[in-house]
Amino acid sequence: MKLLMLAMINLSLLLSLYAVTVHHDQTPWPFALVLFSFLSSLPFFMNYWLVPGGFAWRKHHVYSPQLRGPVGWPLLGTLPLMGSLAHRKLANTASSLGATRVMAFSLGTTRVIISSHPDTAREILSGSSFSDRPIKESARLLMFERAIGFAPSGKYWSHLRRLAANHMFSPRRISCLEPLRQLVVDEMLVEINKGMEEKGFVELRGILQKGSLSNILESVLGSSLVEKGELGLMVKEGYELITMFNWEDCFPLRFLDFLGVKRRCHKLSTKVRNIVGQIVKERKKCGDKINNGGNDFLSALLALPKEDQLSDSDMVAVLW
Repeated sequence: MKLLMLAMINLSLLLSLYAVTVHHDQTPWPFALVLFSFLSSLPFFMNYWLVPGGFAWRKHHVYSPQLRGPVGWPLLGTLPLMGSLAHRKLANTASSLGATRVMAFSLGTTRVIISSHPDTAREILSGSSFSDRPIKESARLLMFERAIGFAPSGKYWSHLRRLAANHMFSPRRISCLEPLRQLVVDEMLVEINKGMEEKGFVELRGILQKGSLSNILESVLGSSLVEKGELGLMVKEGYELITMFNWEDCFPLRFLDFLGVKRRCHKLSTKVRNIVGQIVKERKKCGDKINNGGNDFLSALLALPKEDQLSDSDMVAVLW
């Protein structure tokens, strides 16, 4: 693509010079001089921008000459590929370039790497070089930068990881929540049987989503929730906002939020702080007396020693 674009630019330069030469009597000389200067410098700028990996890697390919990736389009990079089945398009591109271990590409001014090799993927997930990653604007506004999935590497993240390992995913905690999982499965089977009797078919996606959400809410916040329906809608909207495309994630320009993602995120985060924050306050007031014996994650957070406890704002972000 790089050679094709440079060839097209050179061809345009020659045609423009020909037009100016033929019509030199009608073309003002200052305009001709500006046009000639612009078209002469354009190939050099394009050669600077059109590098392996695309526009965002223009300052890094000198230090990593072995890095491979699609050149992409000027400024846009590989954004035109980010439609349906983008993962397949990227995998095919990596295979065609012989870059299945690591391939670099650009989404606007954002540098991205992708790996289709298990060893490299393991290194990315486990190595310290990739412990910090750019966070989407929607994730930041929804407080995910204070949760374990997006928190920057450091003491706070290590503390969250230790809390999750000891109080959320420990064998004892998983065993204590087995009755909850069995109840959720029973409810799902009832809905499946009801759907088969009434319609002759069932849409499993909705049933699985409902069961998964119920399991998450009760294992995190407890079974005494009266706001379960509203929280479920909030979680669904949060997932939708996280996956929505936003131009601001690719270009550092504040006016590119054409879909109103930031406005919706601000509104949802305010609602989350109010509702989840109120749940935390009520549990503190009632001394953490709940129906499932304190086996949920909120109970574990409230029972931590004072030196290990999270602030209310961080607790809302982690629970959310």
